[in-house]
Amino acid sequence: MAAKTGERVEADRSNASGPVVLETKLTRPPVRSEQIARTELLQRLRGDTERALTVLAAPPGFGKTTLLAAWLAEADRVAWLSLDEDDNDPARFFLYAVAALRSVEPGLGAQALAAHRTPGAGLVDVVLPILLNELAAQEMEVVLVLDDYHLITNDQIHEALAYLVERMPASFRLVLATRQDPPLPLGRLRARGQLAELRAGELRFSDEETSAFLNNALGLGLSVEDIERLQARTEGWPAALYLAALTLRGRSDPTSVIEAFAGDDRHVVDYLTGEVLARQAPELQTFLLRTSILTRLCGPLCDAVAETAGSGRILDELERSNLLLVPLDAKRHWYRYHPLFAELLRRELERTEPGTVAALHRRASNWCGHAGLIVEAANHANAAGDIDAAVELVGRHWSWFLDQGQLTTVSRWLDALPASVIADNRMLCFAAAMVTSHMRRLDEAERWLETADRAPAAADGDGSAAPLEALRAWLRLLRGDVHGTIAAARRAITTTPAAALPAQLMLGSALWWAQQLTEAKPLVEAASRTARAAGAAGPAVFMLGVRAAIEFELSDVGQAATLARDALALTRRSGLDEHPFSATAHVVHGKIRARHGKPNEATAEIERGIQLAERVNAWHVQIYGVLAVAEIRHSAHEPAAARRLLARARAIVGALRDADELAGARIEQTERTLRLRSARKRDTDAAPYWELSERELAVLRLLESKLSQREIAGELYLSFNTVKTHTRAIFRKLGAASRAEAVARARELGLL
Repeated sequence: MAAKTGERVEADRSNASGPVVLETKLTRPPVRSEQIARTELLQRLRGDTERALTVLAAPPGFGKTTLLAAWLAEADRVAWLSLDEDDNDPARFFLYAVAALRSVEPGLGAQALAAHRTPGAGLVDVVLPILLNELAAQEMEVVLVLDDYHLITNDQIHEALAYLVERMPASFRLVLATRQDPPLPLGRLRARGQLAELRAGELRFSDEETSAFLNNALGLGLSVEDIERLQARTEGWPAALYLAALTLRGRSDPTSVIEAFAGDDRHVVDYLTGEVLARQAPELQTFLLRTSILTRLCGPLCDAVAETAGSGRILDELERSNLLLVPLDAKRHWYRYHPLFAELLRRELERTEPGTVAALHRRASNWCGHAGLIVEAANHANAAGDIDAAVELVGRHWSWFLDQGQLTTVSRWLDALPASVIADNRMLCFAAAMVTSHMRRLDEAERWLETADRAPAAADGDGSAAPLEALRAWLRLLRGDVHGTIAAARRAITTTPAAALPAQLMLGSALWWAQQLTEAKPLVEAASRTARAAGAAGPAVFMLGVRAAIEFELSDVGQAATLARDALALTRRSGLDEHPFSATAHVVHGKIRARHGKPNEATAEIERGIQLAERVNAWHVQIYGVLAVAEIRHSAHEPAAARRLLARARAIVGALRDADELAGARIEQTERTLRLRSARKRDTDAAPYWELSERELAVLRLLESKLSQREIAGELYLSFNTVKTHTRAIFRKLGAASRAEAVARARELGLL
């Protein structure tokens, strides 16, 4: 049964092609009626426009958000993002950051978002450079405020933000509100004059501000002496002063109450918060305690959790009574408790009703799940220890979040489940294998696949092994095991032909690499038609690229050119310019440009394909591109460059754990091709320079010195005759007639 909210709920997932964001996270905080003017601090915020980064760093309750709310009320083109612990997923963090920017400049970040959705596109090396270019193109300044940045603990996010702040264009400014200094290059920014800072000492209320706040804004009518005592007790801590005001409201003898305050700031706040809670009616106390498990509150959610009715009215009254409730949207549907108040409420709940906590989380999880708030539903299920609910949520939604690139979120869900629970569920094993494979933890992915093979099929009878075999084929290909890739992909297609497109992609690519072109061609053509008919642009681009490569090898260069152009045109139309699926098409298109006598254009196109392939460790496409560039360099009479490229290709194969003989077959074929070309050019039967043995290379390096052949023999612990034999072989393979000529030739070839 769907949750009846009585109001719009901003879901964090949908059946749409793109993600849906929570609008409450992008809503600016309101300016409260009791807020006092902090003119000097506001002037500093206004005047720091030349600083790339502004940091407001202070413990909770120092008015960071309140001050920013006052500034935002008068500022233009300022985007707001309230962070929470779930934003430690880099993909989710970036999605929300761009969504916030687009609330100010609607079209901003379009190219960066498109790049972000592509596999293997890292934030620092791909996505942020694109975003920076888009920001630099803005004629008017855009400011992004990140509230509660201390909740971010993910090193990838810190690295990305550090990259951003050190390269920010003049049209962009970043503001962070945090409880502690963020792990960013603050020292360098400070030395360059690019950092503005506001800290606890500056955020504390002065004597004048305390008097204005308590008497003018809140109307308490305290004496000068009472204000001075209260200021001394709280040391100008805004939260403590606010709590004191709530405690003193309606008291006939405020002086005696103020005298009861004792201890440091922390004890003052605990005491005052307890006083505020104790003064509420028992029914309201119960409501506050039981809803304290929620990070965000709305009426229907509180009704479900507290098993009551009329929560919307209660929340409205709490806000109007200034009881530490913060609205999160302009319509007053969503709220949160002040962090200090929420912390005390949760502690009090654990003390007074420990047996209800799990049940409260279960109710919250159920409501959030029906409302489409999947991340929060999973969090509450885990907090409740409700494994069945967590398994159901993960099993139903992991694929969608994975498609959005939120690997950390899905990984966190799986990590919260006992390994034995995952092992007994084939779908969860597959999910774990998919996530770990995307995170390049291949050993772990293969272990989960092996566990999935032993796990029982799903209760609904969907026990198809095709997805498992398709993933196994991909993992085998990543390892360099082309034979294993072909075998696993064939099993997947045989098991479930109608759902085998991923396996067809793997099989077609592996057969092409293995040069089994007769079988590969019809398979790839059929898969290409299937992908295009299904509207699957990415797979269609990939298959068109492989088809182009096959036609090129079958010497139908015209057809190869047409297919490569079609693939790249579809790439552009579909917004997949940064997608690795287009890598093969780029390489083939480059090879064709080389045929047309345009080596520079060809090399640039091929290098683009190599770059895209590297993002997903598609080693075979990388090698295909590297060897294509080697041929171009060789044809341009640059043998040293060709040799380095061949070595680069061999290094790629050498890094593969399970490379079979097919992995390096194309390198050997290219070496033979280049050797034949060299032989024709030199019109000699000499062996090519790349056939120099390790011993011959060692001798060659010493030929460059002034050592005699006898002295070289001594250095290498070889006999004099052996050195003479190696020297003759070196002369022959380098086409040299003397030692000096051999050394000169070796330098030309990049051997020395």
